[in-house]
Amino acid sequence: MKLKKPTILGVVNITEDSFSDGGLYLNYDKAIEKSLQLVKDGADIIDVGAASSNPESKEVKPHEEIIRLNDVIDKLHSQNISVSVDSFKPEVQKYFLKKNVHYLNDIQGFPYAELYPELAESNCKLIVMHSIQRLGKAQVIETVPENIFNGIIDFFSQRINSLQNSGVSSERIILDPGMGFFLGSNPETSIYVLKNIFRLKEYFKLPILVSVSRKSFLGTIVGRGVNERTPATLAAEIYISYMGVDYIRTHDVRALSDALKVLGMLNC
Repeated sequence: MKLKKPTILGVVNITEDSFSDGGLYLNYDKAIEKSLQLVKDGADIIDVGAASSNPESKEVKPHEEIIRLNDVIDKLHSQNISVSVDSFKPEVQKYFLKKNVHYLNDIQGFPYAELYPELAESNCKLIVMHSIQRLGKAQVIETVPENIFNGIIDFFSQRINSLQNSGVSSERIILDPGMGFFLGSNPETSIYVLKNIFRLKEYFKLPILVSVSRKSFLGTIVGRGVNERTPATLAAEIYISYMGVDYIRTHDVRALSDALKVLGMLNC
């Protein structure tokens, strides 16, 4: 099977309580150092977020998100680095639309119609994520795999239609089915969606982004803590690369980039 190399988003969490690296990059210099290292390791895009969405996370006000992100994004832009802003708050999205960020990454999948005119006027790409919660951060809920997959199809169908009717070109839309707690607390649902990811590509004919990096469902499968999940993460990322996923969002950029280089040589 021929491998198609996905575009890699490197994760930089400028947060206090992200599940895997909360508190490490709140300092501007640390955030920039991490971002530049991820680019060196092979990231094509830096995905920066200032508010965690895990079930135990604290609320961060929009103004605080903007303060945490602003100078970091300005610096990355000055070095011609593509930036994705990971936020589901309309106030934050509006602010960074004016800064001409390259991507907006919304775990709620852009539910607020009042934002659509500004989205339509911009050129940034929109990462439309599905979650069982629909609004807000992740929750701990057991789910039925087949039901969730059908729900993903319905959600994307409705959201794509709404965005396109508002003037957002389909060429700017990237679909993210969600993983881990965004699909359900039981690992079976995330695994089911990964095994059927090709069906999403065939059905919508739009780019697909997946983020399995260090997720809880992988930890449940292998019995490892958050910072011991690199091998499990890489196994899942290699699998979805062969399934034709277009974008992979990951903490472990070097591991994925190196693996893809070797696989690329083996598949020549």
